[in-house]
Formats: sequence, C-alpha cells, structure tokens
Amino acid sequence: MKTLSPYYLLLLLMVIALTAKAQLIVVTGKIINENTGGALENVGIFETFSGIGTITNGSGFFSLMLKPGNAEFVISHSGYKNLSRKMVLHSDTTLTLSLAPQINSKLKAKDAEHQKTAEKSEKNN
Repeated sequence: MKTLSPYYLLLLLMVIALTAKAQLIVVTGKIINENTGGALENVGIFETFSGIGTITNGSGFFSLMLKPGNAEFVISHSGYKNLSRKMVLHSDTTLTLSLAPQINSKLKAKDAEHQKTAEKSEKNN
C-alpha cells in the first residue's frame, strides 16, 4: 500500500477547507437608533436556528458567518425594544436595522403625574 506524500495531504486539506468555506454566507450589517440614526455599540445579534451570535462594534457594525437557508435574527440592547427578523439566506447579505428606544413605564407615569400637577397649578393661577 502506497502512502500519501505530505504535499498531497496538504492539497487535500486545502480543497476540503475551501469547499467548507464556500458553503457559508456572510451576513454583515449596522444597527442604528431609530430616532437619531446614530450607531449603537454592543448590540446583541443572535441567529436562533444556528445559535450563533455576536455584538456590534463601536460603529454599530457586525458580521456573522451562517449556512444558507432560513434565519431568524433577534437583536437586543439595554434600553431599546427587541427586534426580530426572519429571512431566507441565499447569498452574502448586508442589513441596516434600527432599534426603537424603550420608554420606561415608571418615567412615563412620572411625566403624566408632573403634567397633571402643572395643569392644576395653571388652573389655580
């Protein structure tokens, strides 16, 4: 039985690696604030079917390598409403997604109370 030379083995490994890489899709994107349009840092992006996730960099950008097919992205950041997006991945994809700031219910109640107090003082004057 003949043994494989190290060069043939290296060539075989390179072909396998290139074939495996060709089966992945790169999803890149940017997450912005819905109100201001400014980039959001440290936003979590999680693809639920694969379990792969990442966070945005200081400029709001992210990148994921995923298999083609169905994908569901869950995007979350403290102080913002979570966002979910379903799509079918066929080729490399670039996304720009915006997150809406979450209104704190306690602050909303205090603002309403403050408004009522201000209205009462205006009526008394």
